[in-house]
Amino acid sequence: MTTRTRSPRRTRGARGGERERCSFNRREVAYFADISVGQVNKAIEEKVVKPWRPDARSVFLGWEDALTLALIDRARLQLPRQTKRRIYEWVWTSVDAEDPKPGELALSDVLVIRLDGPLVSMAKELGRYRDRRERYITTDPKIQGGEPVITGTRLPVASVAARLRAGDTLEELAEDYPKVPKSAFQAARIYADAHPRRGRPVRPWRGD
Repeated sequence: MTTRTRSPRRTRGARGGERERCSFNRREVAYFADISVGQVNKAIEEKVVKPWRPDARSVFLGWEDALTLALIDRARLQLPRQTKRRIYEWVWTSVDAEDPKPGELALSDVLVIRLDGPLVSMAKELGRYRDRRERYITTDPKIQGGEPVITGTRLPVASVAARLRAGDTLEELAEDYPKVPKSAFQAARIYADAHPRRGRPVRPWRGD
């Protein structure tokens, strides 16, 4: 049986709007927000973000959760829990998930949280990754022992990431696998970096 690496989704009403789909696990959120999984877990415990738990073991987070944690981390301050929740509410109600743009939230007369160019780029890439992951990455117990592969091939995502880290380019991979789009290789690299083999740390997203 073939299983796409597709996370359950849901929406929540919020002041006339809907929450972005919960499509990311904690490692993926940590990867894009450039924080540790421990920081993600702490935010969940403090109820700063609002995960969806379809069962006792699974935890999924949304686009706005990841962006909130990235904004909090870049403040480089020990913010009160209520202030962190205020940042979450601002992201939820004021940032367009389909087309995020720079903006700012004034927390006080002297403290302003800014959604700047690099964070806008991260937010856009997060959405692209979600769509590419669901289209191009598959897990099937009958293929490579259940290791994640590029859909329609036996090519492990870990092998793609290893070649790119070793210096191969997307063009070189495309020459070796002409039927695989470059965006599939990009998704494979991110997936492998966000889901490292046991004992290895999550590699942060750097916008490359």
